Amino acid sequence: MELPENVLFALATYRSEQGDEVGLVVDSVLHDLHRSLSLYHKISPSPSTNKAHEKLAGVGSMLDLLNSWFELQPLLQSLAQFLKEHGGTMEQDLPLDRAALLAPVPKPGKMINAGLNFYDHAREMGIEIPPSGFRPNFFWKGDDHCIIGPSQKIKLSSEYVDWEAEPAVVIGRKARNVKASEAMEVVAGFTCHNDVTDRDLMLKPDGSLDFLAGKARDTFGPLGPWIVPKEFVSHGGLRIRCFLNGKVMQDTGTEKIIWGPEQCIEYLSSIMTLDPGDVIALGTGAGVGWAKGISVGKGEFPKIIAHMRQGGGTFLRKGDRIAVEIDQIGRLENEVAQEQR
Repeated sequence: MELPENVLFALATYRSEQGDEVGLVVDSVLHDLHRSLSLYHKISPSPSTNKAHEKLAGVGSMLDLLNSWFELQPLLQSLAQFLKEHGGTMEQDLPLDRAALLAPVPKPGKMINAGLNFYDHAREMGIEIPPSGFRPNFFWKGDDHCIIGPSQKIKLSSEYVDWEAEPAVVIGRKARNVKASEAMEVVAGFTCHNDVTDRDLMLKPDGSLDFLAGKARDTFGPLGPWIVPKEFVSHGGLRIRCFLNGKVMQDTGTEKIIWGPEQCIEYLSSIMTLDPGDVIALGTGAGVGWAKGISVGKGEFPKIIAHMRQGGGTFLRKGDRIAVEIDQIGRLENEVAQEQR
């Protein structure tokens, strides 16, 4: 595991003997934030960064850091460049394949997901997208019991648990009534998300959908493996893939998105205040499990449900490894464990 090319650094939350800590990822190495900062300040003292240094030294969690993101980001960039030149041999260095990575924001204030936000996914569902001007659709994903990282396992709730590979933005500045043209100014960075969904529990007997029951369950919100600052991501052309035990299940891209992050932030911030550390997942493309093995036309979504009830589709099983891989961001991989109790 290593950072994508042209990404100087990313930020991760990991578990150590001392507890949950924030780390700076440079190349394929995870650096403890506080110890690296202390060494950097000894070697490269700069009076102009003292205030930011003191604030960064006091960071106790990713949420702390995101609350001062735009003040601390220049210092983080300098620190990352220092680690790129001098890291790799320091005592606190940890190879990424040995790190117990948690969700980069283990306890976001809000995690909100966009539903049906890719044209190719709408087509595979047999759903026609309304004309321009239609409002995006969002749902609340879950709490910190739902959010997990790469070192944690997905726990099944039935035989019909599906995947949805998605990019997500992490908010770095309080935002209310933000225009789309200014929306990226409140974003700290991007991460990968798997919107794990129980298709059986999502379906009510009357045929309507219960997103809370199907999507907000414990362990159903894999997030990570880190946050890549927005400066390193060209989000208009990201390739998004999902792998089940190494086999490609989804292969799509953000050029097929209906509402980009700018439009999503504009709409959500017109409803509620967005805070640093909030996460907005942008929806999934074609290739979800319950649509495997069937092709439907417009208005034929009920055929997918019947297909599933008759044994069709592909779903997660104990022991599977499911991965979300997004260009310029990284690869989020989780193992599937036993059923939830």
